Parts: sequence; structure tokens; C-alpha cells
Amino acid sequence: MSSYNDHDADHQSYQSSAATDVSSEHGKSRHHRKQRDQSQQSRSSRRRFLGSRESSSSAVSSRDKQQQQPVPPPPTVQQQQHQQQKKQQQQQQQTAQKNQQQKYAQQQQQQQKPQQQQKPMTPMIPPPSTSVGLGHGPRQQQVISVESPLPPVVQRCLGDRSYDKRKSAALEIEALVKSLQETHNTAMIQSVFAVLSKDFCTSMNANYRKGGLIGIAAGSIGLMNNTRHYLDVLLPPVLHCFDDPESRVRYYACESLYNIAKVARTSILQYFNQIFDGLTRLFADVDVDVKNGANLLDRLIKDIVTESETFHVEQFLPLLQNYIRRTNPYIRQLLVGWITVLDSVPDISMIDYLPDFLDGLFNMLSDSNREIRQAADSALSEFLREVRLSTVVEFGPMVSILVLQCNNKERLNRLTAITWLAELIHHPHSGGDALLPYHAEVLKAIMTCISDGEGEIRKVAERTNDDLLSLVKGTEGGFDLSPLIDTLTGELLGKDDVPTKMAALRWINMLLEKRKGDMNTFIPNLLPVLLQTLSDPSDAVVLLNLQVLSRISLANKGNQKEEQKDRGHAVERKEGEARTDWDRDGGDDAQSQMVLNAILGLFASDRQLLETRGSLIVRKLCVLLNAKSVYIQMANTLASYEASATSNMDGRESHGTSTVSGASSNGIDNMMGGGDLSSVFTLEFIGTMVQTLNLILLTAAELHGLRVLLAKSFINPSKENRSSHGSQLSKQTVGTQQVFASLFRCWCHCPVATFSLCLLARAYDLAFALVKRFSELDVTVSFLMQIDKLVQLLESPIFVHLRLQLLDIGSPHHACLLKSCYGLLMLLPQSDAFRSLNDRLATVCNLRDNLGVSPKLTSDELMRIGGAPSTTKWGGLDPGALLLRFDEVMEVHRKSRELAQKQAMQHGENLGIGGIAIPQQGGVYPRHVGGGGPASVGGNGAWMTGYGPQHGVGPSGPYAGYPGGGGSGGATAYPTTLMDPPVGAMGGPAQAVQRPGVGQGGVIDMRTMRDGRV
Repeated sequence: MSSYNDHDADHQSYQSSAATDVSSEHGKSRHHRKQRDQSQQSRSSRRRFLGSRESSSSAVSSRDKQQQQPVPPPPTVQQQQHQQQKKQQQQQQQTAQKNQQQKYAQQQQQQQKPQQQQKPMTPMIPPPSTSVGLGHGPRQQQVISVESPLPPVVQRCLGDRSYDKRKSAALEIEALVKSLQETHNTAMIQSVFAVLSKDFCTSMNANYRKGGLIGIAAGSIGLMNNTRHYLDVLLPPVLHCFDDPESRVRYYACESLYNIAKVARTSILQYFNQIFDGLTRLFADVDVDVKNGANLLDRLIKDIVTESETFHVEQFLPLLQNYIRRTNPYIRQLLVGWITVLDSVPDISMIDYLPDFLDGLFNMLSDSNREIRQAADSALSEFLREVRLSTVVEFGPMVSILVLQCNNKERLNRLTAITWLAELIHHPHSGGDALLPYHAEVLKAIMTCISDGEGEIRKVAERTNDDLLSLVKGTEGGFDLSPLIDTLTGELLGKDDVPTKMAALRWINMLLEKRKGDMNTFIPNLLPVLLQTLSDPSDAVVLLNLQVLSRISLANKGNQKEEQKDRGHAVERKEGEARTDWDRDGGDDAQSQMVLNAILGLFASDRQLLETRGSLIVRKLCVLLNAKSVYIQMANTLASYEASATSNMDGRESHGTSTVSGASSNGIDNMMGGGDLSSVFTLEFIGTMVQTLNLILLTAAELHGLRVLLAKSFINPSKENRSSHGSQLSKQTVGTQQVFASLFRCWCHCPVATFSLCLLARAYDLAFALVKRFSELDVTVSFLMQIDKLVQLLESPIFVHLRLQLLDIGSPHHACLLKSCYGLLMLLPQSDAFRSLNDRLATVCNLRDNLGVSPKLTSDELMRIGGAPSTTKWGGLDPGALLLRFDEVMEVHRKSRELAQKQAMQHGENLGIGGIAIPQQGGVYPRHVGGGGPASVGGNGAWMTGYGPQHGVGPSGPYAGYPGGGGSGGATAYPTTLMDPPVGAMGGPAQAVQRPGVGQGGVIDMRTMRDGRV
């Protein structure tokens, strides 16, 4: 097996010898040729032509010659493979020699040879090799024509199995072509190459194909600079042999093309695509020698392309795009090398064609071969450097590729892609406008990488996101918001990653600030997504989401001060800006009302969210918006549902809650994406929401301003708050009283919350009037627990002013305050809360007795509240109307409970009537004391009978657990503290009655209660 260096040396040897004996080849006679053949046979004592008679001595001498050779060093893996191939060839030769029939045929052929020479026929020479070519079928004889431009001896040697004979024949061909070139005999040269192509390169014998390839290479060397004129004849047979089944033939084809290209140089580039296509097949070859030969040929072609000035990249690109998708590592190595070489040519600007092969380079980053990954990464780094320096970059196709690579499963692909996006954002010659149409695609890729598991990728993505955010924020011209909004909403709904959601919310907040007017169009579609995000487990996401909702609320407040739009804490209006119509408007504008209504609708449909995040959401809204505005709008919204609930009471569901309809409900439905909220926005929900708002008002630091405002609602006129007309209250004081009135109308749905509101506003006479009405209400466990909690709050710093006012015995409102506190004391059972409040009131009474002072009321300060004197300066408010409102709301809740009880009794045939239900959130409870199933509670927590499924679940009773029988009766005692669970008292056994499915429950004996327990 020869190498390219050996072949070059061979060319030098047979170029020197060709000048002496080939120039006059045609002038010699047939006799002279025979003499030369005989002389060559004598010099080659070990070998003979196959056409001559073979003897056993020649075979023996050949084996002796092999045995005399020195022992080579231990062979390598490649050498072992070559030796195995040689052994196979030798075995075939030995088999042929042992064939006696062939030996007899050869002897007969020698005897008949003189007779054949007399006949005017073309002599038939057997093939120079007895081996059968792979895939070419049985051995066939080769016809040698006398009219061929090649002498018969040259033809026989060219097809011989010996490389030395083929080499000598190639020298003859080189000399022949050189002589013909000197005489400008173009036709004869064409004929020589035609014979080599048709009779040899397409032969069924592998040795003939090898000889034809060597002959073509020798002929091209003989042509030298004129080779370019014969490329149409030289290249097709060589390229055709690239697909030969014999590896040695493919190797010689590669060698032949190497010699042709070395002579033709740049002229061969017109066939570059065909040559490159052949190179890809040679690089993927299974034979090592063929791959090595392809590497040498590849280097030569690269050198030729580098020195050429007429290489057309446009013609090469389709071929590059075709092979760039291949996954064969050798083909990838070839392609990366060619891309790098072409990029290094000064006259070729590969950056202009980068989108055509960029995706393929990125795919090579995930190759299993480390060298290919390094080569691809190096090429991409160089292209990125050129992109930075380029004045014109086609962003569109590259952005699409980079976005896809950001979702690749391989770390290196994602990191390289996000790095490219970061550089495109900072491209110095784009001015920010080049990426403008692709902001949505780039943003989607960034959002994907922000939550990547690799820390390095996350850091690059976060920096890239900040840069893109700043770029869009600083863009002066307008751009389409729809793709950005679609991308952001998709990230909020489709991803569970906190960093991605945080980034999306920051983008929405920025767009609301920059394109406030244009964003109003997208708010109806954006608001349901933001509301759904409020249920996210992350507090950081919820808080940032509330900032976005607050900005939406402030979107239409263009006439207000600039600082009111972006404030981060509650800001109170100046005295001249106070409004007196809070009870009618409930807020600043419709945008804010829409957001708050949507949040209330979300609370109504998701009670779990109200319990877990309700306080956080309301407090954050009060920080971002005006706390007074938030409470007034929510109070007005909740109060507006009472009329709808009352008018639709007859159509309520069986669980005892009222249905809501109307314009306000429809507005929330739209904000929630068209969902029906009429079944969840009920009187029971309104009461629960009022309890939540009241607890936040009494405890949250964010509501300190509103508490101070309410505390000043009914203070006596002084020099500071009197108007210029004398005793008339100032406009600010009247405004605060309107705030109290708006809250009072809504707070009436929760009696204890209403009472605490009066204490907070220091309307003690109104509070005392409410306490007296508590005796007419159904005192439930929930009601008592609320009073217990209020007593605990009286000991907190929030009501420090109340405790100090208890010492102000001479104050006109002291009597009402003291009576109100005693009223709470009388409502409480014997418990820790009872003892705590009792001890404090006893201290006050002892102080008054020790001082001997009794409260005095001046006649000019008295007003009448239901026949009782009032010490409060009510201004334009009617306290009687407020109490009437309270009575009306309580009546609505009473009717609702009665209707629920009636529907409960009529619900199905198999009901178990048991003891008192344990009031819990939602109105339907999984456990109860006595009765046949889950219990239900009315809007204000009244005690009700338990009812439920077919089987009773009471602990005892003759019919317990069977259809038609109830369980044991019982009642529930309220806990001693807030942490104690409700404790039930066992009643009598159930008794069967006439109506199937009903069992009579027992009753509780209140005398068995001691310290709040049964």
C-alpha cells in the first residue's frame, strides 16, 4: 500500500525514465517490443505476466523471496488489517494455482498461440488477477484492442495485480501523454483517457480499476498545465470510483484525484461541489486508509480554495445546508473545517450566510465527540466576534435559531444561545431598532433560561432580561404590544417557576408605565391572568402581582399628582381635596373599582385564597393605593350585593346562601373570564369578608392612617376643626364621618365588627345602642368567639385610647363607653376573656367610687338616639338611620337562616336530625355532634340542625347507621379560649318517628356547663 509521499517520489522516478524510452514508443517495431518484454522478464526473476506460462518454480521463488525478508516490528492495528487483506489475496492465488484445469488450459493456449497470431483477430489476454472483484460477479476476460492508443503490453501491465507493473505502465502512459501533448495531438490524448475510463475504470476486475485510476493520474501529470482542458474526461471516472465496493479502489481514486488537483489547481474548482460531495463519502468511509487519503485530499482542496479569487460560496451553500444536518462525526468534522477555512478567506464574507448554517453549528455543540464540540464552539465564538464588528446583521433568521437553541436539552447549547442573544441586544450598530420586531421571540427565550437549572445560564439570562427591559423602556418609537402581552401571559399561566413569573410581572409593570394608554386595550384579557396569579404559592409573586394590579388601578388617574401614581405607601389627601361623596362613588375612578371588584370576585370563588392570602392582599393594596379608597370601594361593592341577595332569596341554593346578580356581578364575571359567581357571592361570604376587613383594620400597621382618620370622625368641635361659621364642623370632619357611614353600612353584616368600628370611631353611644340589640340576635358559637377575640384586642395597643378614656370619668361619653364594655361582659360566659374584661372594668369602677365622681352631661350636647341621650357630634349623619340599617341587615340574615332550615328539612327522604352544628367556614361541615350527616350554618353562624346522607352517623341509638334512623342528639359548647376546639354535649338517644329517614336528637343541659366546657 503506497502513500501520497511515496507516490510523489514514484512520479519523480517515472517522469525521469519516461524521457528516455517512451518518446519513440510508436516508432519501435513489434519485434523490439518483444525483446524489451523479454529483458524485463529476465530482470524480474521472481514475477511473470499472467499471460505467460506460470511454473511452480516461480511460485516457490516468490515464497522464498517473502521468507528472506527481515522480520518486521510488531504490527499496529492498521497493519494487522492490511496483513489480513493480503492473506486473503494470497489464499485466492493459491487456490487458483492448485486448479489443475486452469493449468491445462494455459498449456493448450500456449500451444495454439502461433496459430492465433496468424488469424486477423484481436488477441485475448486473461485477467491479470485470478481474484474476483467484490460485488462484480465471476471473473471475465478483458479484451485488448490493437487499435487502442495504448500498447498491449502497457494494457496488460496496467491491469496486473502487481503494483510495480501497474506503476511501470503508468510511467509509460505519462510519457505517452507528454509526447502527444508536445505534438498537440488532442484527439489521441482524448482517446487515451477514454480507454482508461471505459476499459479500465469501469472494468469488473478490481486490478483493472486500480490501473485505470493510476493511469489517469499519470496522464494528468503528463499534461501538467494543460490538465484543465481535459477535466471533463479525467474527473468523472475518478469520482465514480469513490463509491467502489473495494476499499483499495476507493483509496486509489482518492490518490488519483489528489494528483489531478495538484496539477490543475484552481481550475478544478468548477467541479468543487462534485468533489466536496465525494469528500463527504470518503470521510465517512469505514476504511482507515481511505479516511487518511481523504484528509490529505481535503487539505489540498482547502489550499486551492484559499489561494483562489473566484470561489463562489453561493454555489456551495446548498450543499453545505444539505450536509450540515448529518450527524456523522467525520462529516461534521469536515464541515466545521470548511466553514472555518472559508471564513478565514478575506474575499469571502461568511457572516452574510451565517443563518444558513448557524443551526447546524449549534447542533454540533451537543456532539459526543469532544473535538467536534470544541471546533464548533471555536467557530461560533469567531462568528460572534464578527457579528459584534459587523455594521449590517440580519437579526430575524438568527433570532429564530437562537430561540430554539435556548430550549435545547444540552447545557452548552443553551448557554451559547443566551450569550448570543445578549450580544445581539447590545449590538452597537442596531440602535435598538433592529431587534424591535423580534422582542417577543427573544423575551420568550430569556424567560425559559431565567428558570434554568444551571446557575451560569440563569445569571446570563437575568442580565439579558434586564438589558432587554431597559432597551424596550428606552425605545422612543411605537411597537406592537400584542406579541409581548401574549408571551408574558403565556409565561404566567404555563410556568410554575418563580423567577420566570417575577420577570414577566416586571415586564407588564414596565409596559403599563411606558404605554399606559395602549395597555388599556389589553387589560380585559390581562386581568384574569393576574388574578389567577394571586393564588401562586410564592409570596414574592403575589406582592409583585399586586403592584401590577395597583398600576392598572391608577392607569386613568392622569389628573392627579405624579407622586400619587407611584407611591409605595398610603398617602392621605390634603384638606381641600377631601371628598364628601364616598358613599356614592366609593373610589377615584372606574378602573380602580374594576380591579377591586375583580379581587372580591376572586375571594368569593376561592375561599381558600381568602383564608390564606386575603389579609396579605388587602394590606398590600392599602400600601400601594390609598387605604381609605380601598376600604370605601370594597365596602360599597359588598353593600351593593345585599339588595340583589334579598330580591333573589327565594331562588337560593339549598345550603342557605343567597344568589347575587346585577351589573356589578356581571362586571366581576367578565374580569374572571366569564365565570358564573352568582352561586358563591353570598350573604355568608359578605359576612366573612367583613370580618376579614375588620380584623385587618384593627390590627394591620398599613391601616394606621385610616384608624387615625376614623378616630377623628366624631370629636367635639374645637378651634382646629371648626369652620369660619362657628359651631359647624369643618369639611374634613364631615368627610371622615362619611367614611364611617360607608363602612358602617357594609359592616352591619357582622354585628361584632360593627360594634368594634363604633369603638374605633369613638361613637360610644352608638356602640351601646348596638350592644342592647345583640340580645335580639341568635347568639351562636361564632358570635361568641368573635366577642372573645374583640376582648383580646381591647388589651392590645390599638385600643389604648379606649382604656385611657375609661379613666376619664368626667367625660360626657364615659357612661356610654362603660355601658358598652359591660354589655360585652354580660354577653360572655365564664371564661378567660370574661375575667380579663371584668378585672379591668372593676378597676374603673373602684376609681370612680374612690373619687366620688359621677359622669355629667351638659344639656346642650345631648342628642337623642332611639330615646337615649347622645354625646356624639354627628354633623350631617343620622344615627337613627344607621341603627335602622343595622336592623334591616340582621332581618335579612334571619330570613336567610330560616329559609335554609326549611330547605334542609325538605332535602331528601333520608335525613337525620341531630344536635347543634359546629359552625365553620363555608357553611357545610364534615363533622357534627349528633345527627345523620354534615351540618350547615346560616349567614351569621346560627345554630342549626344537622342533616345529611342516607345513613346516620350518631354514636348511639337504636336506628343509628340505618336508613331512616338518626344518631344521638347533642349540642356544642363554645370554647374557653380561641385555641380550644368546640366541645359537644351528648343528648338522649335517637327515636324513630313516622316519617322515614328522620331521628329526633337530644338537647343540651346548660347546667352541666362549667368554665365553658360540658
